[in-house]
Amino acid sequence: MKFKHAQPCPYSDWEILVENPDNVRVVDETETELTDPYTAFKQYTVEVLGNGSLDVVFKYGSGCPYGTEERVTIRFYVGVPEGNVTSNQSAPTPEEVLNVTEVNVTGTVTAVDEVSRVVVVDNYTIEIRGKWTGPDGLTYNWREMLALLKQGESVEILASEEGSLKADVIIIDGKRFTRG
Repeated sequence: MKFKHAQPCPYSDWEILVENPDNVRVVDETETELTDPYTAFKQYTVEVLGNGSLDVVFKYGSGCPYGTEERVTIRFYVGVPEGNVTSNQSAPTPEEVLNVTEVNVTGTVTAVDEVSRVVVVDNYTIEIRGKWTGPDGLTYNWREMLALLKQGESVEILASEEGSLKADVIIIDGKRFTRG
């Protein structure tokens, strides 16, 4: 878990825990260990009972000015995944998964900067990188995606935070564009 501010937190009741187990049972867990002022490590051993998921949650200390919680949902598949799931050939390591926070930004585009390859939506600066697939199945590059984002128009962006916000899904006028 990567923290937004240095630890130890003056609000000492912060914790890392799991919630909403679906076909997953926590068998064991280690104590939370601060490895540096911005990183904590906690390992869970789980028994996967079938296709399911588990939320790993960092609950901020009561009174913390940085927010209330951060969470990531980890999905488990046994055999063939159910539903519309794309196989990920280069799965991230557990450490990479736990260090990513997802942010859903819905609002008005206030700026598009092609030089920095970013879009600003209601004070959130979000990087637009790589190749994208549109609802029509066509592939778009980052420059074409930025051209679709118009200042003053509404947009919904699902972004992952890994030091900065990077767009993973962009929804424009109900049309879904996915990175990768």
